Amino acid sequence: MKKIFFLAAIALPILANGQSYYKEAIRFSNTAPLGSARIQSLGGASVALGADPSAILTNPAGLGLYNSWEVALTPAINITNTKASLNNNTTSTTGTKFSLDQISLVLSNPNRAETDVWFGGSWGFGVQKINDFNSKFVYDGVNTDNSLIDYFIENADGIPANDFPNMEDAFDLTSLAYYNYLIGPWNVTDVNAPDDEYFSDVTSFVRPSLRQTETIETSGSQYQITLGYGGNFGDVFYFGFNLGLVTLDYQSTKSYTEYDFDYTQYDSTYHPLNSFNATENLSINGTGVNLNFGIIIRPMPSFRIGASITTRTVYNLNDSYETTMGAEWDNFYYEDLIGGDTLLNSTYVESAIIESIYTLETPVKYALGGAAFLGKLGFITVDAEFINYGKASLDAQEFSMSDENEYITTNFGNQVNLKAGIEIRLSPLRLRAGYAINGAPTDKQDNLKIKRQNFSGGAGILLDQFYADFALVFVDRNTQYSPYLLSDYSEPVIDISANTIRSVFTFGYKF
Repeated sequence: MKKIFFLAAIALPILANGQSYYKEAIRFSNTAPLGSARIQSLGGASVALGADPSAILTNPAGLGLYNSWEVALTPAINITNTKASLNNNTTSTTGTKFSLDQISLVLSNPNRAETDVWFGGSWGFGVQKINDFNSKFVYDGVNTDNSLIDYFIENADGIPANDFPNMEDAFDLTSLAYYNYLIGPWNVTDVNAPDDEYFSDVTSFVRPSLRQTETIETSGSQYQITLGYGGNFGDVFYFGFNLGLVTLDYQSTKSYTEYDFDYTQYDSTYHPLNSFNATENLSINGTGVNLNFGIIIRPMPSFRIGASITTRTVYNLNDSYETTMGAEWDNFYYEDLIGGDTLLNSTYVESAIIESIYTLETPVKYALGGAAFLGKLGFITVDAEFINYGKASLDAQEFSMSDENEYITTNFGNQVNLKAGIEIRLSPLRLRAGYAINGAPTDKQDNLKIKRQNFSGGAGILLDQFYADFALVFVDRNTQYSPYLLSDYSEPVIDISANTIRSVFTFGYKF
């Protein structure tokens, strides 16, 4: 079993890099707490503000600014349009998703004795979404340069044919390609040829119209259940701490197809294969725990400085991976001097199910913020978050994660998230705007470009006991993706543009 787990970790870097544990480690480390509509309309900047339910998670020192009990609820509607382009052919998909971004309860116990510098504090309990994995994109285009089969040939190079697992034990796509006759060792054509070098009857010739299409759909989320406390010394110094329990649920389904293997320019009578397809299903779930410590300092009534540190989140994760592959041959006669000739039509192989149990420790997150208040007119606030993704680490008892950890350390590093917002107060009306640019972790080795930024605006009304806030957030994500990697870097690169419009509502009651 240890051998299967270890090979799975290094032999599946295809179709969005398959079950590559390091990619999931980075994905789950890259959290972005959504929070209340007020904070989302401010670009997410909240470290120095306080007196908002988002502070329970981001900077519990902000709980020290509460003077009353409060309960709040934040639902949202997300509409996402995604465009994926392969060689200038663009495919669009649209989806709508309802989410619950946050629920919270704050219990305040203020102390306003004139002779006491201790002004009391507040306990806060919240459930907040910190990551949303719901996405879908489709691409479909012509690629005359290479095929996924070229990757299989490269990946199999150096592996004697007898070292492939039995068909019923196959666990990676390269093995499935072997049992679908998409690749084979050269010694099947010449017994004196090597058995650890590979060829294909499909990719050896000109392919002027080869088409590649893939659908990738992910779902799930990360939520944090947080219990925090914030205290207040003289309305000048606020401190806080919290304990967070994180739940993680992630599913990914990928379906890849190649077709139109046209060899007319080589031989009008040669047509061995109509198409082949591969699917991958990955499911990961688990729980984690972390701590957060924060402070807010108000050296003067018009200015605040806040800082917080979130410890590593330590996860216990379970994942399950399986893949299938099928090929539609055109009554093709496959000649094999070793195993015997075969007439090929439809072939299909299912992998064994790989189940893994392992731990993930995410990097420490540092946050620094400032807020300048313009009397009763409103305020301006700015945050910066610092994360070194190269500090993420994996561990397992049943197999080694050393290669994955070395890859993380070598190829990932420091990233900075910047957030800024402004609020204008026209009592009881509030008008807000914000901007955020998130330093998405980039892999130095794959050289794929990633850019993510948020534009936001909103309004709110604040009454004696009730408040309601609305935020409209435009999330612009531009990324690139390769379904497989080749040694000469000629693999296809898909440009992906995903635009999400989020309508967020928060309803709060003070008592």
